[in-house]
Amino acid sequence: MEQNPFGTPTVLLFHMTDRVRLGRVRAYLDGAGIRCVEVPPADLSRPLGAILGLPGFPDGPKDAGADLDEEGLVMFAFREGMLDDLLRFFRAECPPAVALKAVATPTNLLWTPRALFDELKQERAWFEQNARPRP
Repeated sequence: MEQNPFGTPTVLLFHMTDRVRLGRVRAYLDGAGIRCVEVPPADLSRPLGAILGLPGFPDGPKDAGADLDEEGLVMFAFREGMLDDLLRFFRAECPPAVALKAVATPTNLLWTPRALFDELKQERAWFEQNARPRP
């Protein structure tokens, strides 16, 4: 397998409470050579870069707050085709789709999962409010 200069392809999983579904997702990721990290609620206030174990990111405090109220995932260092394959897996083999999903970027690696998912929820609400009816 070709070495990825950006790191090991990784998926951070948040609030995946259905253990059967989690097992299926973990099996898929393992088979695809993607590292899987189940992020506990205590890590929701740490920067994504620190959760991924990347050098140079401050660790941040542990969070005593509540867990997320929806499933979420963050994909890191995916190679071409990996994102499409993962989304196809969720559609075909493990519905429903995860509504809160993001790709790690140099900017959002500094964000906490709480901040990232709050932003995604705001964007979703905006799109829902501004959706035009289909003809």
